[in-house]
Amino acid sequence: MSPMASPPLDASIPVAALGAAPSGVPAALPLTAGRLALAGAFVGGGLMILGGIIVLVYRSGDDRVDRVADALGNDLPSPTDAPVREDADVPSSTGLHEVAEHDDGDPVYVPVVRVPLATADPGKDGVYRHAARAAAALHDEFDDAHVRGYDVEFGLDDGSIGDVGRTVKRVAVTPGLAERLRDPDYDHRDLRSDVEAGDDGDPGVPPVDWGDAVNYANGSGAAAAGGAAAASAAAT
Repeated sequence: MSPMASPPLDASIPVAALGAAPSGVPAALPLTAGRLALAGAFVGGGLMILGGIIVLVYRSGDDRVDRVADALGNDLPSPTDAPVREDADVPSSTGLHEVAEHDDGDPVYVPVVRVPLATADPGKDGVYRHAARAAAALHDEFDDAHVRGYDVEFGLDDGSIGDVGRTVKRVAVTPGLAERLRDPDYDHRDLRSDVEAGDDGDPGVPPVDWGDAVNYANGSGAAAAGGAAAASAAAT
């Protein structure tokens, strides 16, 4: 199954469906602690109840992603060709998604951060400055986990609903490339070259160079990785 486009709003709040996912389907964990998730989905302005019940739960939190968000809020670069949107939360959203099960039984994750940009047409050099910083910060927190890839999303300022851009693009970085960012001689230009060379056109398998964002919470998270086997094979 091809991955679906990510919700296009920087401020969107994903809906968690509990008790409705088939057995074996990996779970998506939106990381907004303290808010309530509803076991259903809005369709045509109404609520679709799953399994005949409505369940209210607290969303899962993860200290690692929270620490990354705090770090990036104070330490993103300021490229003139990919400026960050003024007065926006940075990152504007975060997520940790379980996309498969590793051979050892542990989950395979895709951590996600979104950078809100103040342009509809960012330069690739600036994009990769942001991607390198975000991927390095994510890898510092998740290098001991099984990670298929780090998704750095970009909310473009391309016509908006209120102050929120419509289009979201993404750079997906493998753990191996993120590890190389620890070398002071390997910078965002090297990362860009390696991601572009390694992108085989499959949006579900990193690295991905400026692809569409993926909705891992669409009820079949493994599909975004081209299946559980592909996700597991790509993870460390």
